[in-house]
Amino acid sequence: MPPHRSDLQIRGRCRRSPVSSRGRLGGAAKWGAMSESSEPAIRSGPLPERVTVIPDDVADAMHRLRRAAVSENTRAAQISDWTIFGRWCDRVGEPPLPATPELVGWFLTEKSAEVRPDGRPAYAPSTMTRWVASINTIHSLAGHPKPGQASAVREILRGIARTRTTPPARREPLLTDDVRIIVETMRAGADRWPERAAERRDSALLLTGLTGAMRRSELSGLLVSDVRPHRADGLYVTIRRSKTDQAAAGRTVTLPYGSSPVTCPVCAYRRWREVVDAWDAGGRQAVAALLDEDDPHTEHRCRGLTATTVGAPRPLFRSVHRTGSLGEAALSGQAIASMVQRRARQAGYADEFVAMLGGHSLRAGFVTQAVRNAASAEQIMTQSGHTDQRMIALYSRQHAGLHGNAVTALGL
Repeated sequence: MPPHRSDLQIRGRCRRSPVSSRGRLGGAAKWGAMSESSEPAIRSGPLPERVTVIPDDVADAMHRLRRAAVSENTRAAQISDWTIFGRWCDRVGEPPLPATPELVGWFLTEKSAEVRPDGRPAYAPSTMTRWVASINTIHSLAGHPKPGQASAVREILRGIARTRTTPPARREPLLTDDVRIIVETMRAGADRWPERAAERRDSALLLTGLTGAMRRSELSGLLVSDVRPHRADGLYVTIRRSKTDQAAAGRTVTLPYGSSPVTCPVCAYRRWREVVDAWDAGGRQAVAALLDEDDPHTEHRCRGLTATTVGAPRPLFRSVHRTGSLGEAALSGQAIASMVQRRARQAGYADEFVAMLGGHSLRAGFVTQAVRNAASAEQIMTQSGHTDQRMIALYSRQHAGLHGNAVTALGL
């Protein structure tokens, strides 16, 4: 009888499951970590009829390709989800690996009953669906059946979704006028050169995110080499990978010249790019010298922009310390969301509104503003990369409800 599953056995250097018998991610949470052994890994269940000996260099290449199969954000989310499940299993005294469908159903039932201090459910149905997907992934990698594929688990997830009457919380959009107000406030309040460095970065971030309809992860992932000036059109920005493009096919969005220097994304990019180049060439002293000069941000500086992108890959958006020093790593998605809230609060927006802002507010702002300005769904999707017009309609219903609505023809 053939074995009920196939597995890869590697003599000499063998790959073990990334999860130990107690469900912990081994190798300091290293995905698919390798362990040295002189014998093949011993697994429960029927053994494969054939053992393939893989050279070490090929095994290493296979390991790298498996890691590259999913994005770093996805991998981090899966590890986080598994940690939540593992801790719950420890509390109830059950091993998380392998887990039965009944155990996963118990886990979901308990978690669905947890509430926040204000009485709202602690976890959205989409979050719990993602947990199950991560549990399935870990089980698959460990060579076990996926417990979340059982009909009982799927029915519990559907039941949770049907019993939730509260719509999911969505980020408020930042429209063009909102971004204009925030940028003007930042520039008016930047007195010292370190503050001017942060203002240049945040202005470029806000205007790039708005005009490019970009997610915070896409903004975080931008490299200097991803932005190419175009004399006629403005900036061509390559998004190498996104939430809906895990295969990294990539797409390019165009950031046009703006009529006002306050909201011109090309001007904002040039002002920030000058800071990045100064830091990479001469450090803090070079940035201070650049920003001590007059900055005519009330005038256009975008025409004739030619920016070289040779050299090692450099993150475009980085941290700016209060001393004016730039970090070497890319700004995280959470840091971008915090910046949006902080800058909106400084511009005088109410705390209740600020609490509903985040990194996605820029992408939502693009779609909402475009709908309100009578752009077609096809035109919006060309820039935003949406593949489903229903998402555009969702933004329209929530933030541009009178656009194309017959209620305006009632003669009230």
